[in-house]
Amino acid sequence: MSAPKTPFTHLDALLLVGSLLLYAVVTLLADRPDLIWDEGRYLWFGENLTRGTYTTPEKPDLINGPGYPLVLAALLMLKTPLLGLRMFNAVFMALAAWFSFRAVLPYAGRRWALGVALVTALHPSLLRTAPYLMTEPLSICCIAGFAWACTAALRAERTSWAAILAAAFAMAWLTMTRVFFGNVIMASAVFALLLLPLWKSARRQLLRSLSMLALAFALCVPWLVYTKSKTGDTLCWSTNAGELLYWATSTHEGENGHWFSEEDAQNKPELIANGHRDFYQANYYLPVKEREAALKKKAQENIRANPVGVFKNWLCNWGRLIFGFPRSYQAEELVMLVLVAVNGPLVLAILITLGVGWRSRRAIPAEALLLALMTFIYLGGTSLLPGLPRYTIVAWPWIGLVVAAVLAPRFAKCDP
Repeated sequence: MSAPKTPFTHLDALLLVGSLLLYAVVTLLADRPDLIWDEGRYLWFGENLTRGTYTTPEKPDLINGPGYPLVLAALLMLKTPLLGLRMFNAVFMALAAWFSFRAVLPYAGRRWALGVALVTALHPSLLRTAPYLMTEPLSICCIAGFAWACTAALRAERTSWAAILAAAFAMAWLTMTRVFFGNVIMASAVFALLLLPLWKSARRQLLRSLSMLALAFALCVPWLVYTKSKTGDTLCWSTNAGELLYWATSTHEGENGHWFSEEDAQNKPELIANGHRDFYQANYYLPVKEREAALKKKAQENIRANPVGVFKNWLCNWGRLIFGFPRSYQAEELVMLVLVAVNGPLVLAILITLGVGWRSRRAIPAEALLLALMTFIYLGGTSLLPGLPRYTIVAWPWIGLVVAAVLAPRFAKCDP
């Protein structure tokens, strides 16, 4: 499926400027002098980069990639104050909304494209996190940019290396921001190779997809070289997989796979009673490689000891990824009701899309199917680790494009 190129219009400008102003105002209203959530870690990595390093001997963990800290480092070198650092996320959110609009436009028209873009711009998980030094705005900007560039490259009659390079850059920057996408790159490439002899009608799109993924992986190689120099492990995207698996597989009474911090593990009475403090004090402060091995070994023991309990944790994790609950030993927040009201209809639209899409799968553009495959890989992999709604919403530009591409033709048939 192809569509003529559309010019930049007043609607494009309104979406860009409106989203930018919205998040600028939200950031001003939410501003506070202290650091919250993950802000301290990202700021610390950014400050390290301004001094020519990333980790330090005292803190050797490679919890996240340098994608977002590089942005902060550039702003810090310009002496940008904390409010200015936070405000820059408004730029990413404006671009994310516009990229989403542009990606969907050729497949479903302006109404559907605007609907997908407005979900990107107005989702409560993003409105809540974007005013702070968090990676969601940059992540969703990269995902939306990849959706636009990737589908344009796959849809083009002639190979567009500019679009392929843009898609590869977006995916690489996304991976350096959310390192889990390194696994998405590798798994997607494997699936694309397996599909080559089977899906002959989409061979051109598959080959172009492989080109994008290969280039994106190549751009990530410097990070993998760096992690190998620090850990000795090949294809090490981060050093906190063991910690996440530890909590995802913990099936003590009252626990459901929810993640807890180092401080919680050693100070929360319920967790102390379940033996987490003893385990942490014996293993968490080992050298990084040994700590990861100990945590992964414990996770494997948890799975063998109670596979049914681990499966229940996995089901609970889907609730956390979509609605933000259940959480072990914590009172639920009012924001959960907002997420139910917003994400509930989105989940329903996705389920309808799956049903309609299966019946009309031969009519769905190959590029939309490939994005759907990457979405399944990302969400499926994410569901194995402790999750939050903000991990799910960043994939919305891919999900929204597939929903629009599948449902828009069906709704068009219903128009008088």
